[in-house]
Amino acid sequence: MSRIRTLTTVTMAAVLLAAAGCGGGSHDSASTTKTGGTITMAAWSATKSLDPTGAAGTGNSGGAELGALYDTLMRYNPDNGKYEPQTAESLTPNDDFTQWTLKLRPNITFSDGTAYDSAAVVASIKRHVAKRSNSVSLVTPITGYATPDPLTVVFTLSFPWNAFPFALASAPGMIVSPTAVEKDGDNLGIDPVGAGAGPFILDSFKPGESLTLKKNPHYWGGNVNLDGLKFIYVGTGPQTYEAFHAGEVQVAFLRDAGAMADAKDDGAQGFTVRYSANDTLIMNNLKGPTADPRIRQAVAASIDLKTLNDRVYQGNGEMTTALIAPQSRWYDGVAGPSYDIGKAKQLVSEVKTTGWNGHIRVSCHTGLPTWGTAVKGMLEAAGFTVDLTDQQEIAANTSAVIVKKDFDLACFGSSISDAEPFFALNRDFNSVFAGQGGGNYSGYKNPDVDKAIAAGRAAKNEGDVKAAISTIAKAYTRDVPFLALTAQPEEVLIAKNVKGVVLNASSVVSFAKASLS
Repeated sequence: MSRIRTLTTVTMAAVLLAAAGCGGGSHDSASTTKTGGTITMAAWSATKSLDPTGAAGTGNSGGAELGALYDTLMRYNPDNGKYEPQTAESLTPNDDFTQWTLKLRPNITFSDGTAYDSAAVVASIKRHVAKRSNSVSLVTPITGYATPDPLTVVFTLSFPWNAFPFALASAPGMIVSPTAVEKDGDNLGIDPVGAGAGPFILDSFKPGESLTLKKNPHYWGGNVNLDGLKFIYVGTGPQTYEAFHAGEVQVAFLRDAGAMADAKDDGAQGFTVRYSANDTLIMNNLKGPTADPRIRQAVAASIDLKTLNDRVYQGNGEMTTALIAPQSRWYDGVAGPSYDIGKAKQLVSEVKTTGWNGHIRVSCHTGLPTWGTAVKGMLEAAGFTVDLTDQQEIAANTSAVIVKKDFDLACFGSSISDAEPFFALNRDFNSVFAGQGGGNYSGYKNPDVDKAIAAGRAAKNEGDVKAAISTIAKAYTRDVPFLALTAQPEEVLIAKNVKGVVLNASSVVSFAKASLS
């Protein structure tokens, strides 16, 4: 039987609470802590930037690396479902969740010796807006910053948001020294010396290859047990698991269904984090053939999940086209689009009569090595002519969608979390972000969905949250802005001799209290 520990979800009311102190969500904290040694983690994607505005900051895209350098203001504790202070001392809302007061712990300094204070927090968060970072949709709701003293920030939001602590447990909560920003400028992403207040500081960085850190002797949280921490990129999911199984790395991030099945069979340990719509086929709603809803419907009707599971996930995938997976606590019986090759052929033929030549572009990456050819074959069976760009680096595929917006169809992911579903739903559906760099990468627009997102974020009970999500799920099934493919979990495997690894939001792990036995 697998020894992977599955994380539980909790009520929305519990999620909203911020408790003092940290704890829980830890991998087998040792009763007798040993010091020294270096842990090596195999990341899911190659780290390209060490600037929180230059990376997504999630578990599958630089989150552990950034957290090690910068720490976070808040931390999501999956054991009790609460957001807890990290570098913050407290975070409290007003009655309608439109204002949140942050208190910082005293006497924290960045590793360059400068003060970790309210001014630094405000400057760091505002950088995400200025640079249109991947996390900009988390911070654009902030319309006001007040700093009544060096340890206090009062955030005023443009709308009620019951899970605002999520933003401060994510990349925007990874605060960067203003002095380092001024000194390093555009080089901050590759040489952030002195920029963070995390448990580790930079030793060496080879973008796209490896990151080596050494412990911060002045860490605010006390002694760091490890001498160092190293992140490497091994390759595909099977290659990553093989490196873990062979003992070449002590921690490994997996999203590959076959590799996770092997880990389960071998009794591997670690964390499992579940998401809805974790793997998706994203469609460009703004331009190209997929701007026509009939083409999007034809694409959805072309995809046979059983074939995709066999060819891409070795039969181990948790396949569903539902926006909210049946395993989710927010699932309300709303099914996703269904496979119907006859319907797909009819729609393709119909649109061709308007002058479209049948061509459609598909983009994917090395993280899903057989996905592109599998999808190409199914689309061609429906009458599409497919131009496939495959086996790219993950970052290149992501850039085509998020930065260049030069795609028709691409392998992607929404990663809708039970703990805070509206971050992903807002990013993927809210018309405010359509066509902008900060969110809604498909460019989908629907005012009714915008209203449902707002209602869900202001909700004070689970019933209202579920009703809002159901409205969004029904619109998704009708309009097909993208196609959910799996409810595939993410796993962080941890060797038996590693203790004290802690989980944060978005599958990010912290090594502040980690040790080797």
